[in-house]
Amino acid sequence: MKSWNNIEDAYLLQGAIVGYTPRGMELAQEALVNMTKRNFLLNAKFGSDLFLAAAGEKTGGYTNANYIWDLMQARNVVPSLAAVEAYYNSLKERETPEDDPRLQIITRTLNNLRSRFAIGLGGR
Repeated sequence: MKSWNNIEDAYLLQGAIVGYTPRGMELAQEALVNMTKRNFLLNAKFGSDLFLAAAGEKTGGYTNANYIWDLMQARNVVPSLAAVEAYYNSLKERETPEDDPRLQIITRTLNNLRSRFAIGLGGR
């Protein structure tokens, strides 16, 4: 399997996502699916950057954020605290039910990352 370290791929995907237009989000999803089919893997940095960008979507169904999250989870890649917080906040803004499995996993991941971050700063 190859890692997604290609700068052109990163710029294409981030550029398509950041505008949050329906066409841009569609292009990003197509690129993600095609790269996955070619056995490219999301590394922690690139995955977190894309996840953070996709979590900022306000009008769509979070298709790309959900897809990126699922890709990272399938490979046990933990996104950055900032990306997880952005996704969590987006889900909460949309009034996702507390018993939603995705929200529960995101909440647990966010709490774990916050705990690690606090310990790293001399907390607890």
